[in-house]
Formats: sequence, C-alpha cells, structure tokens
Amino acid sequence: MSNKLLKPGHPFHNLVLKNIYPLILLICSFGVYFTHYGTPNAMFWDENYHIASAEKHVQGVMYMEPHPPLGKMLMGLAEVVLGANDKVDKHKFTETDHIEGADTPPETKFTGYRWPSVVLMALSVLFFYGILRRTTQNNLIAFLFSSFIIFDNAMVIQARAAMLEGIQIFFILAAIYYFVRRATSGINISLKDYAVLGLLIGLVISVKVNGFILFLLFVMLFGIDQWRNILALKYPELIKRLLVTVPVGVGAVALVFLSVFYVHIGMGTKVIADHTYKASPEFLQAIRRGDTWSLSTFTIGLRDNLKYMSEYADGVPKLDECKPDENGSYAMDWLLGKKTISYRWDKDTVNGKVQVKYMSIVANPVIWFSVVAGIVLSLGLIMSKFIYGQQEKNTALFYWICAFTTLYISYMLAILQIERVMYLYHYLVPLVFGSINLALMFSYIYREDILANNKHMWINLSVYIALVVAVFAFFAPFTYGIAMTEDQFEMRNWFSFWKLQVVQ
Repeated sequence: MSNKLLKPGHPFHNLVLKNIYPLILLICSFGVYFTHYGTPNAMFWDENYHIASAEKHVQGVMYMEPHPPLGKMLMGLAEVVLGANDKVDKHKFTETDHIEGADTPPETKFTGYRWPSVVLMALSVLFFYGILRRTTQNNLIAFLFSSFIIFDNAMVIQARAAMLEGIQIFFILAAIYYFVRRATSGINISLKDYAVLGLLIGLVISVKVNGFILFLLFVMLFGIDQWRNILALKYPELIKRLLVTVPVGVGAVALVFLSVFYVHIGMGTKVIADHTYKASPEFLQAIRRGDTWSLSTFTIGLRDNLKYMSEYADGVPKLDECKPDENGSYAMDWLLGKKTISYRWDKDTVNGKVQVKYMSIVANPVIWFSVVAGIVLSLGLIMSKFIYGQQEKNTALFYWICAFTTLYISYMLAILQIERVMYLYHYLVPLVFGSINLALMFSYIYREDILANNKHMWINLSVYIALVVAVFAFFAPFTYGIAMTEDQFEMRNWFSFWKLQVVQ
C-alpha cells in the first residue's frame, strides 16, 4: 500500500510533493530568523526609536513619528501578549523618542518588541515560494530560489530586530502573492480582487510609505483584466472599468491606512510634557478631555500626524559622503552592498586575544551580485522584444519578467529623486523584486533544460544555492554578533567599497 501511495502521479504523492518544499523552507526560515533573536540583549540602530514608539502604544501615550504607526503597533501588541517585561519599570521609554542605555533597566528583554518582525519575516518565505511556484510553474525552482529570502545576511539582521523592514516585506510579499494568484487562476478578475489587493497594499503603506510603489500592481491587474479591450483600443469600455476599479482599489488602501491611524490616534490618551510634536492646540485639548476616539479628533489628529511626517522628512539632512561617520550611501551604490553600517559592537579579551561581537548590515554578495546580473539580463531581454522585435520563447514568463523588472526599476528611480540621506536597508524592497526576477530569468533562459529535466543543470543550480547558504554562514558573525578576532574580521572584509571598519 505504501509503495502505491508514493508512486508518482498518485494524489498522495502529489500532496507530499506540494507540501514538503514549503515545510522545509518554513523550518529553515524559522531556524535562521528565530534562533536566539533576543540577542543582543541591547538595542541597536533604529530599535532605540521604534521601541520607544511601541511602548507609547502600550502605555497609551500620544506620539508622532516619520513612519506610519502599524509596525510599532504590532511591536507594542507583541510586548503586551508575551509579557516579558511585565515587572520592569519602562516609564522612561515614553518620555523620549530615542531610548538611551541609561534609561533602560538592565533586566529589560527585547523579545516582545522584536517578535512581529521575526515571525512575519520567517513566514514570508511561504508567499515568496508561492509567487515563484505560480510564475515559474516549477516547484523545485521555486524551492531553490526561495533560499534568497532566508539566507541574505542584510535581510536577516534587519528582520531579527525591532525594525520595520521584516514586517513590511511580509505584507509586500502577501500583496504580490495575491496579485500573482489572481493573475494565474484563469478566472475573470472582479472588483473584489481590486479591493483585497488594496487592503494588502494598505497594510504595506501603513508600515512605511515607500510601499506606494505597489500601486503598480493595480496597473498590472487592470492590464490583465482588460487586456482584450486594450488590444482592441476600446476606450469607452476601459474608461468605464477604470471608473469603478480605481475607487474600489484606492478606497481599500485608504480604508486600511485611515483605520490604522484612527486606532493610533485613539490610543494616545496621555500627553507627556515637552513631547507634543507640534500638535495643534485643538488636538491637545481633545486628548486632555479624553475625546481621542471621536471622528472630529481623528480628523485633527490625522492632519497633525501627516504634517509632522512631512516636516520631519524635509528636515532630514542630505547625504554627505565627505563626513567620516556618514552611514548613508548613494542609491546606486546599494546594488553591490555599499555601504555597510555597524549597528553596534562589543569588545572583549579572551585568552589574551581581542574579540569583537559585530552587529553589521552586510550583503550576501552571491545574492546581491546575482540580482544585479538578473536585472541587466532582463533589461536586455525586454529591449530585444520591444526595440528589435525579437519573439520571446515563453510569453507568460516574459511578461512576468517585465512585471518584476518594472517594480525594481521604478523603485530605484523613485529613490533617486529623494534628496535626504538614505541607507543600505532601503534596498531590501527592490532586492525582493530582483530576487523573484532572477528566478524568472533563470527559468526563461534554461526553459528547455528544465522541461528536459537536465541533470547537469539541476546539479549546477544546486551548487549555486549551496554557495548562497555557505556565504551566508561565512558572514553570519556580522549578522548574529558572533565574536571575531581581527584576522577573522579581515577574512570577511572582501571589498573596500563595503567600508567595513575593524574595532581595534
């Protein structure tokens, strides 16, 4: 009986094959992201800001921030649910926007604040796998390339902290997966699909506003929905459809965004002296009289919050690469991992040797360099079609490549218009787009070998993925804060443009 069950083509065999890959990925993902995520037991980089904001939600204190509040709300919720600091006095967290070490009781644990980012990022591999499985139509390709979302050092260190990228990437991949699923289902696209996609994009934007790039998914969904009318140039039908799909999609985004701010404003029932964030007198009066949940207070509070976000962004200094301590970098430098940021370090002497625990955001060069190569190849492929008229060999794959190349290029072009200083982790979103694109390009180029089940191709791809994992492990001391000597540090200082700095 067991032999029959495992026979290829049997429903049970197909069920095992369908679920074994995502199960393995999920185990690996939780192993990488979740293991010892409470270390270091100290804040680093933007944790000092985000934990302060999250704790204000916990204690009902009004605050304003340069980012929308959803990420910090989830951190605060996890802190309450896990209760790791129930007996810790954290009142000083609400009296500042940047927590200093002196304001942090030594018994404080940060597992609660970090939990949403860690868990959501670990789960996001399922969406990544689902996207690739549906676009490449190959489970093994999807499985192997899903390693990119697990074994990138920069993504791992960012998501294992109380920061926003892990939370946002989860919602980004959820939105893309829903879009891909509807596009590949063979069922007519309905207004409900625009609404659901809008709800997911609304969650993305409610974490960080750079998520507006996903509005391109609406354009792509409309293109799939109305492809025949577009080809036939039926403008009346297209306009008629736009008049209903745009309000539904954008309305769903607005509903989520406004709902998040409504809860954020409603929860801020206390004002800390000298921390009014330039709030209007009307807003402050409403808070002090306990009227935070009314629609009138929400209207005033939303206006003040959006104004604060805008003024904060205008006040951020520009990139100055002449500064010796400048952590920011030019957007085009990110493609090769420039420039790394030392989040924190701890030095100790063991058996007469100086050892340092670094927490630095460092790229996995195999992934990052491959993504750039994939974008270059995809641009060449797109130009060969639309400029030189070359016929594509697989239409579906070609247009998926166009979609993710568009997302990548559009994000980078948008970032290049921003004058304020930006950092290496702002590249993680397009890195996700580029990683999906690379898997698509591989499937396109090696389509015949994949269909023929060419063993040499599979061996080479497996070796490549093994290299991805090995390089991740090699740079893991920067990611997990594993102590290194100066010689061990220099072994990992591969490129001068990364600007890694050894601690003497």
